[in-house]
Amino acid sequence: MKKETSERRENGLNLLSTDLKSMARTLLGKRGFSSVDLLTCWEDIVGSQMAVGIRPDKITYPRGKRTEGVLHVKVLGGAFAVMIEHQKKKLLEKINVFLGYTAIGDIKIVQGNPLEKKVLKTEEIKRVLTTEEKKNLKLKVEGIEDPELKEAVYRLGETIFLK
Repeated sequence: MKKETSERRENGLNLLSTDLKSMARTLLGKRGFSSVDLLTCWEDIVGSQMAVGIRPDKITYPRGKRTEGVLHVKVLGGAFAVMIEHQKKKLLEKINVFLGYTAIGDIKIVQGNPLEKKVLKTEEIKRVLTTEEKKNLKLKVEGIEDPELKEAVYRLGETIFLK
């Protein structure tokens, strides 16, 4: 079976997971992440103790290069910052082995809450979904039977389309 066919439903609509993957790639690309793997496997890479208070935030690369980048990590507090400083060399090696090439050359520590979420104020929302986007989104969630799940997935889709 072709990949195209396996990613499409019989009625011709794209699966939501396919759309979410492409949207995630776009959003993560703006933060320097070439794939979602570094974020989803972060605990496996750094270990559960470090993952509690350390989260990758973005990657910046030298102009025109995709190697020797700087991984910016948010840390919960001073203890995690010290932990990273002491294990920086080992951590860089683990990350680069995971990615398969020398993608990261340094780690920059930014203190703050790694789990904080920025809440948009009403004034910060730049646009609303067009009628066509709303119709398209409604079609995508049409097959979900559970009304609460359907509403949650619809709201998630709205949020993603607005970004």
